[in-house]
Amino acid sequence: MDNIKLDFQKHVDAGRCNGAEWIINHKNNIYHEVIGYKDLDFKKKLSKNSYYRIWSMTKPIIGFAAMQLIEKNFLSLDDTIDKYLPDFKNLKKLNTIESKLSDTKPIDNTPTVRQLLQHTAGFTYNSCDNFLAKEYEDRNLFHSSSSSLEEEISNISELPLLYEPGSKWHYSISIDVLARIIEVITKDKILDVLKENIFLPLEMNDTNFYIDENSNKHLVETFEYNSDKLKLTNLNYDKRKLILYGYPTNNKNYSRGGHGLFSTAEDYEKFATMLINGKNKKGKDLINPESLALMRNNSLNKDLLPIEIISINTNKDEHYENDLNGYGWGLGFRVLMKNLPQNKFGSVGEFGWSGYAATYFLADPKNNLSAVLMMQIIDADKNIKKDFYNNIFKNL
Repeated sequence: MDNIKLDFQKHVDAGRCNGAEWIINHKNNIYHEVIGYKDLDFKKKLSKNSYYRIWSMTKPIIGFAAMQLIEKNFLSLDDTIDKYLPDFKNLKKLNTIESKLSDTKPIDNTPTVRQLLQHTAGFTYNSCDNFLAKEYEDRNLFHSSSSSLEEEISNISELPLLYEPGSKWHYSISIDVLARIIEVITKDKILDVLKENIFLPLEMNDTNFYIDENSNKHLVETFEYNSDKLKLTNLNYDKRKLILYGYPTNNKNYSRGGHGLFSTAEDYEKFATMLINGKNKKGKDLINPESLALMRNNSLNKDLLPIEIISINTNKDEHYENDLNGYGWGLGFRVLMKNLPQNKFGSVGEFGWSGYAATYFLADPKNNLSAVLMMQIIDADKNIKKDFYNNIFKNL
């Protein structure tokens, strides 16, 4: 695994990366490395088990919690969301994806729990290029550090869906809706559910929606990579305010479903490794094999493939490459279905997800392998993750 460290050193030296921490667990052999700096201004070295905003790597944890509740018959994959969230009764959808908010019609079918997990429920994201996403943004949805999850989901229920549920794959805020359903069912805050059913059994002691003052000292700075200038910089004030205001460190009542968790590489490796067989390191089952199989096998019909995330900033020039080519989607993860040039070294069946600021993980049952990469770079150079991925499998 030495070539992984050499590649990261090249990226640091070239100014593409401030620093990175990674853990690879191959057949219980652990490779834990760190390189670079947590703060470029003062050249503070990045240390093992620093804290990271994991952004959308929150989603698989929420999805896992939902599957645990499904096993216990608290809810069903085919339950419609209005069963638990009555505000979502009588939903409408845009007439077409390009329609304005005034151009709507009734939906044919109410979104289900399964569709929330699949990202086929009809919701969108603030960063997407459509009129509904612009309305999310204009209403400041999911940017507030003080609003509750209940308030955010209530605001979403006032808006139409982007498309008919089940007709498209579209990455969205659906896991935030799912997190709120979990709260309604359990009558607990989502954090308490995660602690009891996931964090405590896995001894993920450093994963939370809140970090205390001492832990905050070990929180890695968030950077942005400018591909035109080939330069890594701290987020400018305006963008930092927009992006990080909705990801507070010091609000004990804050929670979300699609982002919001802080974690460490060691903690997330415990979660990723558990996904291989559903057991913690003491051999206790956290989920049964049938539920795990549903999560990590493709669940989408052929007409919903290939999947692709298009944001308002996506530039489809001659250099554009869909990172999700060759992947399907299970109930919470991307799933590699076939090898293509961009993932030619990968193992069919590996699954996982990533986060907005370049956090990344995968699990590969066939090779008894898990890998976690922690960085804090928005718009990171894609070659960093690609090199990491390819080197993992070339070293097996």
